Amino acid sequence: MKLIDKTKTIHHHFANFICSKYHCHDEVLNALLFCVSYMAANGHSCLSLGTIASKSLRNIIYDESIEIDDIVFPDEKSLKQYVLNCDAFAKTEHHIKPLVYRDGNCYLYRYFNYENTILQFFILSQGEINTIYEDCSKAIEELQSKGIHFANEQVLAQLTALKHRFCVVSGGPGTGKTTVIAAIVYQLLRSNPDCSIALCAPTGKAASRLMQAIAHFKETYVANSHMNFPAEAFTIHRLLGYQKGELEFYYNEQNPLPYDVVIVDECSMVDIPLMAKLTKALKSTARLILVGDKDQLSSVEAGAFFGDVCWGTTEFSYTDSGKKLLDYCNCNIDDKKKQSHPLRDAIVILNKTFRFGADSGIAALASAIRNDDEHKAIDVLFSNFADVELKEYDSLEWLYIAIQGYAKTYYSIISYISDQHNISDVFNKLSELCILTPFNRGPWGVETFNALIEKQLRPAISGEWYNGRIIMITANDYNLDVFNGDVGIHKSSDDAVYFVSADGSRKINTSLLTNYVPAYSITVHKSQGSEFNHVVLILPHIDIGNNEHWRMLLTRELLYTAVTRARNKLTIIGNKKILQYMMKNPTIRSSGLRQRLWQ
Repeated sequence: MKLIDKTKTIHHHFANFICSKYHCHDEVLNALLFCVSYMAANGHSCLSLGTIASKSLRNIIYDESIEIDDIVFPDEKSLKQYVLNCDAFAKTEHHIKPLVYRDGNCYLYRYFNYENTILQFFILSQGEINTIYEDCSKAIEELQSKGIHFANEQVLAQLTALKHRFCVVSGGPGTGKTTVIAAIVYQLLRSNPDCSIALCAPTGKAASRLMQAIAHFKETYVANSHMNFPAEAFTIHRLLGYQKGELEFYYNEQNPLPYDVVIVDECSMVDIPLMAKLTKALKSTARLILVGDKDQLSSVEAGAFFGDVCWGTTEFSYTDSGKKLLDYCNCNIDDKKKQSHPLRDAIVILNKTFRFGADSGIAALASAIRNDDEHKAIDVLFSNFADVELKEYDSLEWLYIAIQGYAKTYYSIISYISDQHNISDVFNKLSELCILTPFNRGPWGVETFNALIEKQLRPAISGEWYNGRIIMITANDYNLDVFNGDVGIHKSSDDAVYFVSADGSRKINTSLLTNYVPAYSITVHKSQGSEFNHVVLILPHIDIGNNEHWRMLLTRELLYTAVTRARNKLTIIGNKKILQYMMKNPTIRSSGLRQRLWQ
């Protein structure tokens, strides 16, 4: 019996193909296979049998456009027996089958293989590198004499990165993550001038911001040094060597990257497949340093890699090795939070913020969201903080008028574009304002908001392209070297769109661009890796009810990510009820990596 003949989705074809090939003609197994494929397409690296046990298929498949004949799954023990009786599932790591069953989780084979690759990297990367702390301290003193002040935890992050082949640094906005990266580069080059270091990030925008910060650090603090600082920051795809039409990157297990150290920024955006390919492409002696914010949104694609690696970590390790390093850096740990695990030896959490003062509502709100303190978050929004405001509304008409009001700010930004202004200054101007929303389409989507703003701008302009038009690339184009999420500004005198880069000089003729949209309003997902002086977050005025699609999108992590894009001013247009819902709704991603790392 084919359970889901009504649909024509890839998940339907996958389930029917596997059942036919392996002679598993049972509606429960067919539905289970459908769920495995569906979950992989919706950000999960596996399907946990416990999440579907005794539930109806319709309550699991939230997409109402998919027509399915509903069934109720049996209990977890019975589901496990269905899987064990099906030859399509590999039961050991040595068998290659389309699917894998392990520890209560069902995987597509390739996702199990990705997790295994990452896990093997962690195992092989254990152990410590001989590090002379006194030399590191001297380097820190040199930098501090030039005006940098390091918090103890930033010193801890530097020493941890030097001591291990693998290191993770996680911190919220303004905790000095980029400063730590620059200091680590300085430390590495100071101890070994021939050390080759690659800087990279998931998106072109994030890579550019990282390179600008490193260039500023070098110019400000080590201008007269002959240290060979990296001259470029790559996207991860460019670093690995994307090859058009090829399944493999140029750099891989057989042809490893030539670098001694690879540093990845904005790691929360990296999915499991890409991280697996990066770890495989490292030479056996290379170090990998991962930097990001564990509380931000996970990657769009499968997995929650950075969250899995940092899971449960609030403090540094309290192993014997960890205690020595803590003592050396004068770092203290709350007795209630002392945790001993070898992986925690390589993970540092930055908590001290340098960007926000004690009177910052943005910092207070971000902290409340991160700590799951709903009452504190609501108190912040209804207090008199100068940098945070909540505007409640009850009609789309009011909302659309409010959005059109922001067109005045955008008009002042695009009016700034002229031959007299350096393009780097223009991009700095662009960071004054951004309107964020969770959605691409619909009454609360970026398509609607951008149309409203451009309608206000159009009385002063004509044609699709106009001086100062802000766009975002929506698909990778390796020939043009532009990537999904890159933001550009049109300059009429050149008939070209400029894209932010370390030197601000990259431009592309408008006739060559094919995949782009206006970018006055962008989704919260697309805003990752960016910061703006004023962020306007627009939330829907809806009753979520049992709508699983809303539930998966309107999460605590999305709210936190949006709030932490703001530097000086945050305006939330939405109602108290939706904010309370998001605070109580964490993102849940099924992954076997977490339990395998931390078991």
